[in-house]
Amino acid sequence: VSMLQANKARLVTSFHLRTLEIRKKEIDYFCSVYDQMCSISTYLAGFAATTLTIDITEEQKKEKPLLVFLFLLCTATAFGAHLLVVVIATMCSMWGPGKALRGDDSTSVDYAIFVLEETQAKTLRYFIAGCLCYFVSSILVVWLIFDYRGALVITIGMGLCIMWLFTKSFVIFQQLVSKQVISGRVKGNRVRNVGELMGDVDLSAEEGVSASFATRI
Repeated sequence: VSMLQANKARLVTSFHLRTLEIRKKEIDYFCSVYDQMCSISTYLAGFAATTLTIDITEEQKKEKPLLVFLFLLCTATAFGAHLLVVVIATMCSMWGPGKALRGDDSTSVDYAIFVLEETQAKTLRYFIAGCLCYFVSSILVVWLIFDYRGALVITIGMGLCIMWLFTKSFVIFQQLVSKQVISGRVKGNRVRNVGELMGDVDLSAEEGVSASFATRI
């Protein structure tokens, strides 16, 4: 009987470890996404900060006050949005895996992945908003520095490049991003007969499989 119980505990523990390996792949995926966004936002935030140092003359402020206001607004927004992405991505990359690793059981892993997934969606919005503001700022600064003809030519060229960039990004997004996301979390007890055999009806694993599941067996 002891050997049979030991084999049962080993089976459940192995199953639990495999599910945690799958969940770890999800954590690694989210960390890689945050790392990529952080890298790109770092460059764009640096570009936006450099753009803010452009010397605007008093003559330009008097002749084009609205243009100067929009330029400063878009540039500052782009800098703030990308800086926010860098901060959020850094904190999630540092503390997300730590929450999953140092938790009491697998519920900590589930909660860490839930937070990483929810935060990723919000961070992506900040990232896209920062990119849009940066592109608009790049066009506005052209109208501050160059004359009408030169600014028009540059604006048309940059506008076509921006349209092409967002069109390609949208196509890639539609082809690679799944509309239906399947989580690696186990919500059922696939070895329910073990619990019934051991005389413990509470071993249903309805709230997820944890390390205490095998311990109680």
